[in-house]
Amino acid sequence: MNVLIKKYYRNFAALTLALVSLLCLCACEDGDVLSGDGASQPTASSTDSASKDPNATLPNVQASDNFSDFDTTIAYDSATATKITLSDGASKAEGDGVVISGDVITVNRPGTYIVSGSLSDGRIVVTVEKVEKVQLVLAGVNVKNSKSAPLYITSADKVSLTLAEGSENVFEDARYYDTESVSSGVNACIFSKDDLTINGYGKLTVKGNYNNGIGTSNDLKIVSGSVDVVAANNGLKGKDSVLINSGDVNVEAGKDGLKSDETDDPLKGLVCIEGGNVNIKSVDDAIQAENSIIITGGTVTTQAEGKSYNCKNLDGTVTISDGCLVEK
Repeated sequence: MNVLIKKYYRNFAALTLALVSLLCLCACEDGDVLSGDGASQPTASSTDSASKDPNATLPNVQASDNFSDFDTTIAYDSATATKITLSDGASKAEGDGVVISGDVITVNRPGTYIVSGSLSDGRIVVTVEKVEKVQLVLAGVNVKNSKSAPLYITSADKVSLTLAEGSENVFEDARYYDTESVSSGVNACIFSKDDLTINGYGKLTVKGNYNNGIGTSNDLKIVSGSVDVVAANNGLKGKDSVLINSGDVNVEAGKDGLKSDETDDPLKGLVCIEGGNVNIKSVDDAIQAENSIIITGGTVTTQAEGKSYNCKNLDGTVTISDGCLVEK
């Protein structure tokens, strides 16, 4: 009797295993596999748009704790992103989240936007909720403005400027700003009131004729790419911090090259360079920070009429790894 019971259970177990294997095989033939929680997931042979778009599989940059996943995300899906084509008096958008009024293009929803084209006297504005993020993919952009900043981020949690692979992008502002811009605190060719990140594998050229080149009221981060800045005042200014992970960064400044001047929080007022090739030519200090200057990697070459680095807080932190700083 016991032998018959054992034989029965062996046959039942074998049948059950065969049925499970058959179900998995059918699922795989349909292009899906079962995840650990039993949910169906697409395989590598999936035909969704992302798998066909090389931009959706661009490698991200491996960065430190100073850089979030959003900061280091360079990939984007061309099929689902809103596309903005700039043209004097004839700009257009394919997708949601964009309002066009003459030559002022306003992004007002979170998401990814691919921007190309040129404006001889226009502006890109980003205005979303303080908890929302925007990725602007610059895919061959040339924008000038005769009275203010050609790129202005008024409100967001974070905005990234992803430099499309192989692209060249140029922003140039006016020598004098209008009263409204000055009263709003806009003081850079690319200006953000919130966190701004630059990443990607293209090139960005900024000509700040009025004041600063690239400026933020919070954190300014450069993850990768080629960034050239010429500015009448400071080249790169992040009030809370300026953080550079890698890339080629060239700054020519009429005052300080890299600057962070937050005084209220000892953890801010920070300039940190972890890698890349950074070249700074400045009339005043090459690097000026309120509380901390940290250079742990890369090569930073300075040609300054002031100091190569200046930590204004005498009790602040200055850490420069051997061989990272070259003074001319």
